[in-house]
Amino acid sequence: MKDIHSLFLRMTHDVGFKNTGLERAEKLRMDLEWFKEQGYEIPEPMAPGITYSQYLKDIANKDPLAFVCHFYNIYFAQSAGGRMIGTKISERILNNKELEFYKWDGQLSELLQNVRERLNKVAELWTREEKNHCLEETAKLFKFSGEILRLLLS
Repeated sequence: MKDIHSLFLRMTHDVGFKNTGLERAEKLRMDLEWFKEQGYEIPEPMAPGITYSQYLKDIANKDPLAFVCHFYNIYFAQSAGGRMIGTKISERILNNKELEFYKWDGQLSELLQNVRERLNKVAELWTREEKNHCLEETAKLFKFSGEILRLLLS
């Protein structure tokens, strides 16, 4: 996940979505450092994350529209379901420690709305074919995310 978030940080700058307030790479790095300090071993990236990260690198260069679809879905999913999961983890196994990953610089609803408005302006110019392509990419994202989640749960 760290590689994926670092990639999102680099590539979103290239497609005009830098400094959205949704960036998570540094927050994730801080959480991983905290886990190390607690004595946990941080595993090296594994096949599902490496494969998805490589796919994102490829489409960021070849198909920015597809990359934007992944960007949108990842950040909006993590801000919704991800926060709920983070709260449960905090309550059940971290003695209510709030992970940095789930802390936002500003009001999350405002950050999301700003990004949503920018993305909607971009998407207004898309043809039906491009919109369908984005939907296809969303299906791929769910496949990749499912593989990563299965790995985390194993």
